[in-house]
Order: sequence, then structure tokens, then C-alpha cells
Amino acid sequence: MRILHTIPGRNWGGMEHRTIEQVRWLKAHGHAVWLASPGDGESYRRAEREGLPVIAFDFDRPWRPSTIRALRKLTIERGVEVIDTHVTRDAKAAAACLDLCAVVRSRHVNQPLKPTPIRRLQWRMGADHVITVAECTRRHLMEIGLVDPKRSVSIGGWADERFFDLPDPRATRARLRAELGIPAETYTWVCVGMIRPDKGQDHLIEALALLGAQGLTPTLVIVGSATSECADYKTGLHTQVAARGLAGRVLFTGYRDDVSELMQMGDAVVIPSLTEAQPRVAVQAFAVGKPVVASAVGGVPEIVFDGDTGWLVPPARPDKLAEAMARVMTETDTTARIAANARRMAEETMRFDHRMAQTLETYRTAMAHARGRAFPRFRGNGA
Repeated sequence: MRILHTIPGRNWGGMEHRTIEQVRWLKAHGHAVWLASPGDGESYRRAEREGLPVIAFDFDRPWRPSTIRALRKLTIERGVEVIDTHVTRDAKAAAACLDLCAVVRSRHVNQPLKPTPIRRLQWRMGADHVITVAECTRRHLMEIGLVDPKRSVSIGGWADERFFDLPDPRATRARLRAELGIPAETYTWVCVGMIRPDKGQDHLIEALALLGAQGLTPTLVIVGSATSECADYKTGLHTQVAARGLAGRVLFTGYRDDVSELMQMGDAVVIPSLTEAQPRVAVQAFAVGKPVVASAVGGVPEIVFDGDTGWLVPPARPDKLAEAMARVMTETDTTARIAANARRMAEETMRFDHRMAQTLETYRTAMAHARGRAFPRFRGNGA
């Protein structure tokens, strides 16, 4: 199959990480695949560094004639069969290629949309199929009339093999604890995600302070970076740590590529988000075999089943978050059972190969729709 993925933004986050993982997998499995992204963006730099097929492309003005001409030229020259778009700007530009190939619109966030007539036209007519990361997102889009149930699917997060089969986990745990200055016996929570208000790290720090009142003094490792827009929020987190007397017990690592190893280093994973689609971090923690405490928002309850595969708490409630974290730390038998349930679920349904098989089947469905649609009639890419 010949597939073009598009990332119009310049920052780095979960969507960009997920998309580049797909490009890497598709290349490794013999598909002709390209990533189109701004040459001055982080996605382009990372893809180029990895030796992935990446093309510098500016989506800032998606409906400008020069942008449309350039994308159509790229589609024809590469013989693209499917364009998989990931946000609004690239989806708008790709709609002008509907006569050349199939267009898939992927939605990675779980934020409500207003069903305006123009938006309904863009979603209904501008793509052959829609992929959402969470089923709750797909339901919302169906309820407001933006997508057709028969031309949409939710494909959840995955964990690659590094999370399922980490070599020598004891040595990894010891090495990273030594690197971070965490004693071997200290209970350690790991929180992975961009540092920004909707990820709820401020509520997590408050919960950590509340645990101290119960005689529990775990360490918290916050893994992730902040964009320039969230620099003040990051500064506020450091101030909050000092004000709550948690200096030395909260560690900020910045962005790291060794998330699987950091999870192995820790004892449990916490996701205090205020909004989510379906967090990959939860799936990754399941694969590593670590217990998960998460906010009951968006698509989180689709995979974190309270008392079965994890613990759910209301968002922005440090008191409830602290209660759940305390249970994980003190109810060891229950914690082990729930972590084992989550690992089993991940092994059965959340491996990367399984999710990509679902994605490829969706591409085939989109191609079939493209060939059968009345307008604009799919004529092939002209190559």
C-alpha cells in the first residue's frame, strides 16, 4: 500500500509520536509510506534523524491554491493511495485530493465540536473514513452528525514490544534509580505526558502532599516537557513543589525516549489528566505490568476498568487521587491482581501489530469507498 501521513504542526506531543510510530511500522512492513510535515518542525527533525521518508510541507494555509497544487503534485508523483490526515489544517488540504486517492481523517483528541454546516460538509464530504483514538470521540462525532457510523471506527492506543518484553528489568530498575537518585526501597510513581494544565500535574502534586498526612512519602517522577506556551505552568509546578515541602520527592526529567524503562523503574503509573481521548500511557503501563490510577475522563474508562484493570478517580480532585494512590501502595494483593488483569488485556488486544492490522483494514475500506463515491469521482492518482 502507498500511504501519505500528514502532520501540519511544529510542536511534539502524543499525536506526533503516534503518527511517527505508524510511519516506522509501515516502512518496516514493506509499505511505501511518507510523512509530510513542516521542515522547521519537530516531527520532521525526528523523522529525518531516524531515516524515515519525510517531505517538507507547509500546511499553514491549507486552502491556498499553491498548497493544494503542491499536495496534489506530491500525491500524483508518489502514487499515493491513501492520505491519513491528523488535524484540521491537513484535512482541509487533503480534501482537494479526493479525486486522486482515498482520504482518512484521524482525530486524536476528545474535545467537543460545534456542528456548523461548513464543518459538517468538511467531515462528511472531505474524507472517505474517520479514525478516532477513543470510542467516546466517535460517538460524539456521530451524535452531532459529523460522521457516518459506517464510515468511522475507533482504534485505541497500543504498546510496542519494548513495553511487553523489556530485557533485564531488575538491572534497568537499579540503573535508572541510581541515575535519578531514588533509593531502591522508595515507592515511586511515574507520570508521563506533556507538561500543560490539561494534564493535571498540579492536582497530582497536591495529592502527593496529601499522602504525607497519611504517613506515605513516595517519590514522583514527572516525565515530559512543556511547550513555550506552557512555560509559566511548568514554573508554577516547581513553585508548588517547594511550597508543599516536596523538594527532593518530585523529579522532573524533561522529555525522555526511554519511557518503557522509566515505567519499569517505577512502582505505579498515574494519569491525572482533565481531558483525554484514550491515553497510550495507560496501555504502556498495562504492558509493563504496572498498576494505573487515572482520571475518569474521555476514553480512559474504555480501558481502565475501576477495580479490574486500574483505579478511576474524578478529575481535578486531589483528595480522591490521593485515596486511590494510597490504596495501590497499601493493598498489595489487590494491586497485584489488578495489574495482572491489565497486562493480560494488553497482551490480547493492545499490541502494536494488532492495532496496525486494524488501521490497514480501515485504509482498504476507505479505498473501496473512494472508488464507489459519486462525487468527487475517484479516478486514480494519474501516475
